[in-house]
Amino acid sequence: MSEVSCIEANKVKSSLFKVIILSMGLLALPIPTVADDSGFLGHPSTSEREASIHGHNDDIDSPGLTGNWGGVRDLLKKNGVSFEATYTGEIASNFDPGLISNQKDSIYLDNIDLTLTIDTEKADLWPGGTFFIYGLANSGRNPSEGVIGDLQTASNIEAPNTFLLYELWYEQEFSDFTSVLFGFHDLNSEFYISEYSSLFLNSSPGVGAEMSGNVPVSIFAKTGLAVRLHFSPTDNWYIQTAAYDGDPATRSLKSSEGKMYIIESGISTEMGTYKAGYWMHTANITFNGNNFSGDYGYFGIVDQKLFDIGEHGDIGAFVRWGAVPSNRNEIISNLQFGLHMHGLIPTRDEDDFGIAYIRANTHIGNETVYEFTYRAVLSPWLVIQPSFQFIQNPGGDPANATIKVGLLRFEIAL
Repeated sequence: MSEVSCIEANKVKSSLFKVIILSMGLLALPIPTVADDSGFLGHPSTSEREASIHGHNDDIDSPGLTGNWGGVRDLLKKNGVSFEATYTGEIASNFDPGLISNQKDSIYLDNIDLTLTIDTEKADLWPGGTFFIYGLANSGRNPSEGVIGDLQTASNIEAPNTFLLYELWYEQEFSDFTSVLFGFHDLNSEFYISEYSSLFLNSSPGVGAEMSGNVPVSIFAKTGLAVRLHFSPTDNWYIQTAAYDGDPATRSLKSSEGKMYIIESGISTEMGTYKAGYWMHTANITFNGNNFSGDYGYFGIVDQKLFDIGEHGDIGAFVRWGAVPSNRNEIISNLQFGLHMHGLIPTRDEDDFGIAYIRANTHIGNETVYEFTYRAVLSPWLVIQPSFQFIQNPGGDPANATIKVGLLRFEIAL
């Protein structure tokens, strides 16, 4: 081995040793009970947090409830290693009888997100690489599945009780505008995202019901294997495409499950972001006695800033639309629009208020949701978010009466 090769090899070993030692040191440290820093603008939700790694949102740093670990957290981050842990708890109450249990109920559900990110360049390994590991734990009853019976799922953290390796992927940047990612990956962390609609707690503003309600998709609460290519030749334009396992629930690549392909392009200006996409699922399906060789759909997103309010506040609007062939799908289209208002109260610069209209159209009617929510940042590590939803014709059946649902969610960044 040449002298240069030996130097490079020793450099890699030294970096790996440094990362391992720093990580092990966490176990020996006392944990403070308050955050060390201030100025945190709100801990993002699951999809936003993961999306920020890819530059879709501002990545806002916070030491969390456990603080900076005596400076070790910053030292780890300086060396390319970032740990995050978030506990999300929620009380969901339906104030009218549900379709499934025909009773009024209050349900507690929660999830825990544990993430580890390694930046290979900061860790002195090689440039342009990112490793991401995400553990997810869910517990509690499911309000929509067990009581309410709505199509679009009132709470976007509803999931089976489980602990699993949610995501495990590696991304390599080959230039300033090209990257490739492969591994277990959440489609909705990069595709079909609206910045403004991510505020809401109903599931449809995350990923349209015309997609998630008709075909298996690699999204919360279980992801599948994927390969994603991202190309961004300018700062305000991108195109990306990906191939996913056809049925993430099995986590095995079977020809009978098909594949999920998706492509999306978007442009951004100072006042807005505009996206359009197409997806195709190749598994054979049967609908109303007819056989089809796959499924497909289209979607579009507009995030439009309307105007500023004072020094920190602003009001923006969003529109999301998606559609699929009506001859092979139960949910045939999805329309959403609403307002996202940031910093409306002069003394509450970090808070957000939102109003949304969410509609899923079926063959027999539509399910329409009106959601009102307020996200209050109480500390660098604590967010409280109440939400109230009017669910008209739940299940998409015009014969079903409106169900009023209240959610009270809190997020603790640990």
